[in-house]
This record gives sequence, C-alpha cells and structure tokens, in this order.
Amino acid sequence: MLERAYFQMFETEMIGGEVKRALHFLERAAEGKGFYSRVSAVLLEALKNKAEPEEIKKKIMDVEGDEGEKLAIYIRFLYSVNRYDVSYPRFDSKRCNDR
Repeated sequence: MLERAYFQMFETEMIGGEVKRALHFLERAAEGKGFYSRVSAVLLEALKNKAEPEEIKKKIMDVEGDEGEKLAIYIRFLYSVNRYDVSYPRFDSKRCNDR
C-alpha cells in the first residue's frame, strides 16, 4: 500500500543525488505486490547487476500498467543514473564532469 509513496521518495532522492537514501526507498517499494513494487524490483535488479538501458526499458515495459508512466519512470531513472555515475554499490555523489 505504501509502495507508491516509497517509489516517489526513491525518485525524489535519486534525482537529487542521494543515492543511498534512494536505494533504501527502492528496496522498501519492492516489498509490495502492485505496479510500483514490480517496477521497483526491475530497477533494483538493474542497479545491482549493471543492466544495459535497452534491457531495463524492455523489462519495465513488460510490467502491466500505463505505457506513458512506465516510459517516464524509465527516462527519470536513466537520467539519474547517468547524471550521478551510479555504479552500485559504489557511486560518485557529484554530477558527471563536476570535478
């Protein structure tokens, strides 16, 4: 039931660059049984296993739900991962090329 709130907190933290906090919320969101928990499980697996963007998009689009929302989730995820050089379990909390 709280999976949507946890997922929204994940996106907020991820876009803000707080990757550790984002992972905490993503793990919590993945514990549910609805749409956001299934998407969270895909994203969590992608972060831990260094999946290719095309593979992540395919898995997200395979989840039953609104196509536009799934595409938006994928784009925000890809943006955050690229912006902050996320490489689970290590990451650079600075934006790309900010050194």
